[in-house]
Amino acid sequence: MLGELISKILLVLFGYAMPAFECFKTLETRPDDATMLRFWCQYWIIVSMVIACESFVSWMPMYGEIKLAFFVYLWYPKTKGSDVVYDSFIRPTVMQYEPNIEQRLEHLRANSGQLIAFYIKNFADKGTAFFMDFLRYVVSERPEASNSEQQRSSWSSWTPFASRRREPSPPPRERRFSGSDPDDAPPPPAIADVLRASLGGAMPRRPHNNN
Repeated sequence: MLGELISKILLVLFGYAMPAFECFKTLETRPDDATMLRFWCQYWIIVSMVIACESFVSWMPMYGEIKLAFFVYLWYPKTKGSDVVYDSFIRPTVMQYEPNIEQRLEHLRANSGQLIAFYIKNFADKGTAFFMDFLRYVVSERPEASNSEQQRSSWSSWTPFASRRREPSPPPRERRFSGSDPDDAPPPPAIADVLRASLGGAMPRRPHNNN
């Protein structure tokens, strides 16, 4: 990952920035030097063709390093590979297919206005449809978001020290002796006293027989 980043930085510096500055100096300081102007034109033609075909060869391992070394080879003063590559490969190939290339380019220039209008209209239609779909999605998600926000707010307002209201306790019931619970029954002597008192007042005593 770090090596790829370093390769990209070096490619920007030595493949684009430095040749562009050298080409600028040639145009400003030596505008009559046809040899150097031709050299830099050859360089930028080769660079543009490499970029155009880059999508077909970028899968190669160490492609960034190979591309950087090739660009430096093209403009380095001791090698000047632009002359070699242009005169050996680029010029013969383009000269062979120049009529067909020129015809196709003229057709593209004639229909460029229609192509641009078509792409702008297509982009506007797709952009509008995408915006409307996104707006519907946002509107449909807002109630769920509000419910979740209310739930989070209720959780945030809860504290462990919040007093919980107790339910009122029922009134105490009177304990009556029903006879079903042996624990509630009075002791046997108390029952005997009650029976004697009730029977003694209601029933007359039998007379004692002296015989």
